[in-house]
Amino acid sequence: MRPPVELGEAPVQLLLDGALGLALATGVPLRLVGPLSGADAALVMAAVRLGEGVTPQAVDAARELLTRDGPIELSLAHARAGLHMLDLREPGAVARALWTLSWPLALLGRPSELRLNGPNHCEGSPTFHELRLAWAPVAEQLGLRVRLELLEAGFDGDQGVMVAKLDPAPALTPLHLVHRGLLRQVTVVVATAGSNRDEAVAAAEQAARTLRKSGVRAEAERVPLPLPTGAQTRGRWAVTALAEFERSIVSSSALGPGGGVPAVLHATPSISLAGERVAEKIGRFLARRAALDARTAERLLLPSILCAAGLGARAGPPPTCHYTTSEVTEGMVSLATLARRMLPVRAVVDGPLGEEGVVVVAPAVS
Repeated sequence: MRPPVELGEAPVQLLLDGALGLALATGVPLRLVGPLSGADAALVMAAVRLGEGVTPQAVDAARELLTRDGPIELSLAHARAGLHMLDLREPGAVARALWTLSWPLALLGRPSELRLNGPNHCEGSPTFHELRLAWAPVAEQLGLRVRLELLEAGFDGDQGVMVAKLDPAPALTPLHLVHRGLLRQVTVVVATAGSNRDEAVAAAEQAARTLRKSGVRAEAERVPLPLPTGAQTRGRWAVTALAEFERSIVSSSALGPGGGVPAVLHATPSISLAGERVAEKIGRFLARRAALDARTAERLLLPSILCAAGLGARAGPPPTCHYTTSEVTEGMVSLATLARRMLPVRAVVDGPLGEEGVVVVAPAVS
């Protein structure tokens, strides 16, 4: 058995998520520092449940392990294809689980389904429409077809249900995204649940006005959000901007004010600010030349590592993946360093932190 890989205390989010994905694919143990809580603990437990032959006793033991102070050694079984029903009640955990767990399952070359129960519209996390319309098309370039369905929208702490049906290719395909190509269109998706539609439309109009200042014309589209029966979040909404290029897609989103407050009490500036934030992120990306925004580039590093390592049902030598990012982050650098310790790959993130850069993941030179 290989020695555990040290992650240290409080690893950055991308490093923990990437390490869990690599551990599910390789069986390499991880050494963490406990206790773990929140979305970190929820994601670790989801990874445990994904393993082949995992028993309820093993799940309970892992849950108890995460509550301990000090070093924790975690051994994950290889991922199992099939239906996985995961409870992810911590905000942000649903998107992280989708980004992380899809790839070890993809290596199995058989269809799988993730039923993700938990908040799926949280501040700081992508909306359902970002995941379906921006992340999924780029994931398909790596050989993973993902069909996402939103059965119940859950805002903040409310529980929703999202289903991901994964149909992988026999092997991950190499990603080469150096140039994004010409801008084809920009769409502002207004997703509403119940009342407060006027607020959502106002935010979308503000996003469109801000984008026009950058010389970009955006089309607005309103779609309904399904809510659980008796949900407390009626009147919630989300606005998502999607810029579609010839070879890539960049997205940005913001949520409307919390439910239960009369619309007249919501400050109009806060609604306008939501639209401005969405548009300004798109504008910052347009001002740079990279093919991918930083968040997408971060989340494509794990599958690029698995692809360059030749894992899965691959014939012939492993390929190289490379792409450009609008911003180099600490998480990218940390995960690339970890990959070189866990797999026979050369993972390089070239560029200063906070600036544009290039990510290259290639098989190790024998």
